[in-house]
Amino acid sequence: MTRRAVRAAATVACAVAAAGLATGTASATEREPGSGKGEPALVHANAVNECNLNVRTGPNLESSALTTLTCDNYTTCRHAGGAEPCGPYVVGGTYSCVGTDGTQVTDDRWAEVTYRAPEVAYVAVACAAFLEL
Repeated sequence: MTRRAVRAAATVACAVAAAGLATGTASATEREPGSGKGEPALVHANAVNECNLNVRTGPNLESSALTTLTCDNYTTCRHAGGAEPCGPYVVGGTYSCVGTDGTQVTDDRWAEVTYRAPEVAYVAVACAAFLEL
């Protein structure tokens, strides 16, 4: 395993344990937003956006950035079990980025995350990658 893969595996294991989302061994697969499965999820940056995803205080670009997630660190989705990972989404300010399929995307959907629980924080859905547990 590469150093990056080991770091990613350790980060996911810690996030799962901290969130209390699984007991024993968790099976995880990457997926795009809107794939239709309602599983608990973690969110992180996608590689096509140079592994950068801002966590913000509100669902718009004017809100303060709390931190920047990378491809190696995750935060927990506030909602789980819906038709979309981290859904239902909040409609907020418009943003653009490179989507997980490599095309330029303009969107206004934001996912609530628990970066500073109990306060709500937000990430841009189209710019994110989700890890379902």
